[in-house]
Amino acid sequence: MSRLTDWTFRVRALLGRRSLEHQIDHEFAFHVQMEAEKLEREGWSADAAAAEARRRFGSDTRERERARDAWGVNVGYDFLADGRHALRQMRRRPGFSALAILTLGLGIGATTALFAVVYALLVRPLPFDSERLSVFWFDYSWRGSEYDHIREGSLAFDQIAAYSTWSEPYRTGSSDQSQLLSYVPTSANLFDALGVKPALGSGFKPGDDRPGAEPVIVISHGMWQQDFGGSADVVGRQLIIGGKAVTIVGVMPPGFFYPTPEFRAWRPIIFDPADPVYAGSGWLALVGSARDGIGPAQIALELKRITSMLGERFTYSTVWDKTKNAKVTPVREYLLGNVRDPLLLLMGAVAMLLLIACANAAALILARTTDRTGELAVRLALGAAHGRIARQIVTESLALATIAALTGAVIATIGFRTLVSSLPLQQGFGGTVSLGWQAFAIAFIMALGVGLGVAIAPVRQVLRGRLDVRERSEEGLRRGTRRVHAGLIAAQVTLAVMLVSGASLLIRTVERIRALDTGFNSSRVVTLDVLREPGAGNDDQFAPRLLERLSAIPGVQSAGLTNRLPVRDGGWQGSVTVEGRPDLAGANRPNMLYRTASPDYLKTLDIEVKSGRGFTDADRADGELVVLVSESFARRIWPNESTIGKRVAFGGTEAPLRTIVGVVEEVKMTNLLGETPFVLYLPLAQFPGARSGGVVVARTSTDMGATLASIRSVVAELDKGAAIARSSTMDAVINTALAEPLRLRFFLGLLGSLALLLGAVGVYGVVSYAVARRRAEFGIRMALGAAPTNVLAHVVRGGMLPVVLGTSVGVLASLGLSRVVRGFLFETSPTDALSLMMAASTVLMAGVLAAVVPAWRAGRVSPVESLRSD
Repeated sequence: MSRLTDWTFRVRALLGRRSLEHQIDHEFAFHVQMEAEKLEREGWSADAAAAEARRRFGSDTRERERARDAWGVNVGYDFLADGRHALRQMRRRPGFSALAILTLGLGIGATTALFAVVYALLVRPLPFDSERLSVFWFDYSWRGSEYDHIREGSLAFDQIAAYSTWSEPYRTGSSDQSQLLSYVPTSANLFDALGVKPALGSGFKPGDDRPGAEPVIVISHGMWQQDFGGSADVVGRQLIIGGKAVTIVGVMPPGFFYPTPEFRAWRPIIFDPADPVYAGSGWLALVGSARDGIGPAQIALELKRITSMLGERFTYSTVWDKTKNAKVTPVREYLLGNVRDPLLLLMGAVAMLLLIACANAAALILARTTDRTGELAVRLALGAAHGRIARQIVTESLALATIAALTGAVIATIGFRTLVSSLPLQQGFGGTVSLGWQAFAIAFIMALGVGLGVAIAPVRQVLRGRLDVRERSEEGLRRGTRRVHAGLIAAQVTLAVMLVSGASLLIRTVERIRALDTGFNSSRVVTLDVLREPGAGNDDQFAPRLLERLSAIPGVQSAGLTNRLPVRDGGWQGSVTVEGRPDLAGANRPNMLYRTASPDYLKTLDIEVKSGRGFTDADRADGELVVLVSESFARRIWPNESTIGKRVAFGGTEAPLRTIVGVVEEVKMTNLLGETPFVLYLPLAQFPGARSGGVVVARTSTDMGATLASIRSVVAELDKGAAIARSSTMDAVINTALAEPLRLRFFLGLLGSLALLLGAVGVYGVVSYAVARRRAEFGIRMALGAAPTNVLAHVVRGGMLPVVLGTSVGVLASLGLSRVVRGFLFETSPTDALSLMMAASTVLMAGVLAAVVPAWRAGRVSPVESLRSD
């Protein structure tokens, strides 16, 4: 307790110094008065007694100093005094202070914002027991029959759960207007595998995923708040999903998601052996929860056992052979693997920017300290200790860095959402990222490190006693100081070259990806998803009437309907049986994506039919079964003969044969890079799923926003309960497919531009200080006949030496780090000469411009004015 009292008094003495000193003055005056009264009683006169009492007690100032020494807070008083001195120094040079603060604030702000993203995605625990969870190989290709065959009796996994993703229109029982609900169809044991229980109600019970179970659903906390206002009686309410009533049995905790935050609910899959989908279609992903104490070796043995079981029961095609290459992926890596590498690349780039900012600030502070050499030398000559001066310099640096940290926190707060929205964070992960206290703690830790780091050079000079009142000589900056400055500038330029070269490589990569032939024309095409409830009425006529109405919208040149959009949507694939080709049976059956298409779909996207014909209105449900196939499939199966008239069957062994009536040019279906899979197109009218809607595409010659609004109105008129989602343009779809390179290009370009700016500011600041200190020297030179151009060339040459050195080192460093960026490039070498030349020339030009301005001022120095001012 006494220690607590002692520290409480120390804090009071530090923060309430004037109050305590006032008490000391009163106490001192009281004792002097009492001593004077005593002397008066002994016969002294009043004036003599007062003088003698003051003499005996001494100076009140000395007593205050003794009291302060006894309080044990002198170091704190010195620190506060140094802080006030630092603020006065910043006010004396507002331009220097603002430049240093903004430089550091920019670096700290960018680092803080990106750290928050990295922490949220790569460090912060996921809202389930991710350490024990792994996703099985061939995700979203498992069949219900395969899942049931392997889920029981596992030796390594406590639980194996199956899930997929789906979207359907839904509404509450009292509403006629549908919305799109993205949810997760899952086995009943998913929450048990994840180790999470609902916050309200219950999860799924065993048997909820079997025939005869009541339709139930568990909703997310966000859906509970947004759609039900957080009502406490939400459990037991019903939703209408896909035209069927479903009962809400639970609400998940805040922040929970699986597999990604974009999904708002979870429903049991009905594993029904009588359903053709159960054994015929692969659409599930499997996640396993390892038992306690199970390591990689035991999991590998379990996977070997599982593949053996699968091989005994099922026959696989070569393309989808689940008995080969079995592996599991940790769930964090599985969910976030697509953002980890770009985030770490950007974090490295921001670290470079922070280093540039620190080097810039160090150069400015060193120049400012050198400019005060005379002042500091005089203070040392008058008795100031070297340590006291050094501590003052450190305090000034810390004060400047602290203000820069506050500035950086403001920059991070303002730019954070922009950063999140601009990173490749699809599937709702952007909503899970927040700027928490950890980010601001990092900002102030960085400020402390920066403040101490940038003070090292000037403090070394003070502690080594290298200050001299004659420092302002013709030699200008001392040789050691000049070397430090040159090193700092060279370091800035080196890092700037690396950032600019990285940005150049990404720019060339994006240009080359954009130059790829996608197989369709995205210009002036709008798209949106339309989903209807089954049994909404006029099922067979909805699609024809919708397309007819869309074609009548002013400005719409053509319109089409499909089940999956190129580039944006994957999935919907299966094996194909080729008539008359026994060599392509069984395990050798080719695998194809299948897409539906209305008669004008290919025309709308400007997809060319290479041979044969496209679909027409005559390809009705009661007509001949026909298909179109992609060029690559035709070349692979019938390399030296016509494809038209050949027949294929898509689906199970009992699927009917369809006649190929056309061959379509290759289209980028799943992504812009990599190999294009085989594609089979079905007429929309011969696809039963078309009754529930699909993806609308329309080419327009008018405003695309107005066209989308008109399409929404048409859909609402035809079916007011239809749900509309993902309104967009095909150009936006392409940009989304290019999200990672586009955004990396943007951020590396931004960071490279900031690095150029900060590097130019550093060169300008150092050269300006050198010119200011050598003003008299330049005046004398010109008075003795030196031409202003010679002075200008001399200054530029001196300022450019570290820039040229830093550029050379930066090019070599970029070559050395080529492996880091190799994975983000497309048809562009990480040692691309043009990119490195662009980076080097840009940085050199920025350095020349930064050095020319103060050099031009040096060339205009008036000899008379410079000598008079000195």
